[in-house]
Amino acid sequence: MNIAVDIVAQPRLGKTFYPCSGHRLQPQPLVLIHGWGADSQIWGDLPQQLSEWADVITLDLPGFGASEALQHYSADSMLQWMHRALPDQSLLLGLSLGGMLCHRYAATYPQRVSGLILLSSNRQFVADAGYQSAMPQADFDGFLHSWQNDPNSCLKRFASLQAQGDRQQRQLIRQLRAMQVNMDPQAAEALLGLLGQLNNHQQCPPLPSLSLFGGQDALVPPEAARQSTNSVVIEGAAHLPHLSAPQQVVDQIYGFLDRQRYQLDKPAVAESFGRAASSYDESAKLQHRIGEQLLSHRSSQTQPAPDSIVDLGCGTGYHSIQLQRQYPEAAVLGVDISPGMLAYARATYSHTNLQWLCGDAENLSLASQSQALIFSNFALQWCPCLDTLAAELYRVLQPKGQLVMAVPGPATLSELRQAWAQVDDLVHINRFASLHQWQRALATAGFSAIELTSEPRVENHGSVRELLLELKNVGAHNNNAGKSRAITGKQRLKALYNAYENFRLPNGELPATWEIISGVVSK
Repeated sequence: MNIAVDIVAQPRLGKTFYPCSGHRLQPQPLVLIHGWGADSQIWGDLPQQLSEWADVITLDLPGFGASEALQHYSADSMLQWMHRALPDQSLLLGLSLGGMLCHRYAATYPQRVSGLILLSSNRQFVADAGYQSAMPQADFDGFLHSWQNDPNSCLKRFASLQAQGDRQQRQLIRQLRAMQVNMDPQAAEALLGLLGQLNNHQQCPPLPSLSLFGGQDALVPPEAARQSTNSVVIEGAAHLPHLSAPQQVVDQIYGFLDRQRYQLDKPAVAESFGRAASSYDESAKLQHRIGEQLLSHRSSQTQPAPDSIVDLGCGTGYHSIQLQRQYPEAAVLGVDISPGMLAYARATYSHTNLQWLCGDAENLSLASQSQALIFSNFALQWCPCLDTLAAELYRVLQPKGQLVMAVPGPATLSELRQAWAQVDDLVHINRFASLHQWQRALATAGFSAIELTSEPRVENHGSVRELLLELKNVGAHNNNAGKSRAITGKQRLKALYNAYENFRLPNGELPATWEIISGVVSK
């Protein structure tokens, strides 16, 4: 698509760079573009928070903040300005008008955009006969007229509208009115007019995308979420959910970045564990110890004996038989996603009353409220969508039923992760959700008593090869769909071994840290 150049060759840009300070999930920079009536101050602490996972750039729109105004404003001139201002490759996060511009840019230059996050951004800001989930034309015309008559009063009104209905309404209004925004009046009026004209009903080429809306937004009706793919509504928030509900917004963006970086291949997981069935019990010493501690803790509780039990992610059936012995009157069902594991378990315990089912924990073929106890040891980490998983566990459990679980947390294999980071920037270690993420997902599903804790366990090994072999023997190696198929060549392994030497202990052994998130969750 050819667009006429109608801007100066090198306009002055208001651009701030926040280098990645933690574990990088996003290789390309994440560029934040604000909406009308503000500059990059409107982001608050969001750039610093997101810089934990990516390089972050905030960009002032032309005529706002430190960015030079354009001679002429149109959709084409804004696209050309963005083409000059943005990196060759980036992931875009746009707020309101900024989101509409990011959407238009991604549709025009898809090869330069790796993903799209839209915050409080509609397909079009003003409603018409073909699209009603937007601001009425008369309301927008009145707002434009108020800007032309008295810009300062208009901005005060705009602050109120952005905060209207938010649970933090008064605090937000004070925060917005305290901002000293530098804006060119003519640029502000031109962009306001453009806001009323833009529509983004054209489809972007397939791109990873996330749309976040405030449930009480007075400027972008929440009904617009139904018109968007991959949309999430932040209840209790208005037009600026990143200011009034920052943790929810950060969690959603983190999840989005995480899903792009780590795309778990469930068929590969099932196949991997099937191949490891015969070697699993010999190598899974830590996993078995944790599982036995969970069983011991459950038996010490003053709880009625369950009559129906699911061992979810039962693997070889190692804990299924222990559950049957601990609760001999209960019906015990071992569930696993791997046919190979189940075949091994069925053959090993053919003399018992154990039952077996091949299935996915996120979509169980079990009746609602049918189980008194769900036991799961080192299995639920293979479920990429915690909200879906938690809702399914809640559905299957009886009232007063319990989930007894253990999973690895994000600090797991931190030494190995750091050593690989010195070798290359590829995905070598599966990602694991945090204690906070588990607590939030379970609470959202409806669980009332969530007693989970996190603690480190350190396992020592004689060599890196020994550690890698152990992981292979328990089927717990890298199963990401987007991983390179040539990431463990001899030169890379040699570099890995050298990098891991930095962790060697005085006794000559090499530590491998496991973060264990475990406990009891009650319905």
